Amino acid sequence: MAGSCLKDAACRILDTPNPLDKATSSHRVAEAWFAGKLEAPTREAPSPPDIPARPDRPPLVRPGEVPRRRRGKPTALLHAVAHIELNAIDLAWDLIARFADGSTP
Repeated sequence: MAGSCLKDAACRILDTPNPLDKATSSHRVAEAWFAGKLEAPTREAPSPPDIPARPDRPPLVRPGEVPRRRRGKPTALLHAVAHIELNAIDLAWDLIARFADGSTP
């Protein structure tokens, strides 16, 4: 990550399709940032993607096209939490990629 800025790292994570790789990279970048191993965000950093990368499978579908799941099942709850967490990771890195500047703590 030498010579890399926080915005570069954010864009790389947003371009990572595998959720596990995305989470692992997030931890590594956070550790590097807090250890002072990443440069402050610069304006020359690449623009973030319009849509974060996702794996090819399963295919993305609109919510109305998904069969209703039964409430109360532990697997359904875990599945929902996994989607929420993946979107939270993407939102956090998207904010950094778009709006972080040299004064970012």
